[in-house]
Amino acid sequence: MAPIISEDEIDDLLYLARVGEKDDLIALINELGNRESCTIANLLEIAKDDTNGNGVLHMAAANGHNEILKFFLDSLSKPSPQNPTMLAILNAQNQSGNTALHWAALNGHLESVKILLDHGADPTLANQKGHDAVYEAELNDKKEVVEWVLKEGGEGLEEGFGGDSAEGDGGERAEIDADQLSRNESGLKLEVTMDKMDIKEGSAPVKA
Repeated sequence: MAPIISEDEIDDLLYLARVGEKDDLIALINELGNRESCTIANLLEIAKDDTNGNGVLHMAAANGHNEILKFFLDSLSKPSPQNPTMLAILNAQNQSGNTALHWAALNGHLESVKILLDHGADPTLANQKGHDAVYEAELNDKKEVVEWVLKEGGEGLEEGFGGDSAEGDGGERAEIDADQLSRNESGLKLEVTMDKMDIKEGSAPVKA
């Protein structure tokens, strides 16, 4: 039987993952797990925003909260690394087709990208625009991410890297703005004072 958690509890999980409150997030996960007699995997499978499909891993990856990613991915790796349940959660796509890896890549969070790939994230998955995670990073000028992934992935990944044509009507490449993408997809049901997503790029927070 699937655990029963409220909309407010889902919002709390997403919010804590978004702002990087690891201790509070783990405490809430443990509380819900004990109450519903369920696993972390059970909770992550249902803890998604109904309006856009964003999950806890999306929120943590988008903001470069590496310790949160490690905690959940290490937990999901039991009893065996890259088990089917873990991979399904790790590679879950939101309503725009973006995975946690897409969001980490397009915001330039290289360490998050490394963690996700090391645990089995699929770099070949395409979003609704036909873009894989590396292509989104390239469009947003996240050169460090692009260079590292292509170097580690080898020629096979480089050949497959890409997506739809990035040309505008006038033949110029259409630039995809990371802030706008995150803004379009966030939609978290938070109080008015918390209704904007803090996507951190380096040390400077960017409001989305």
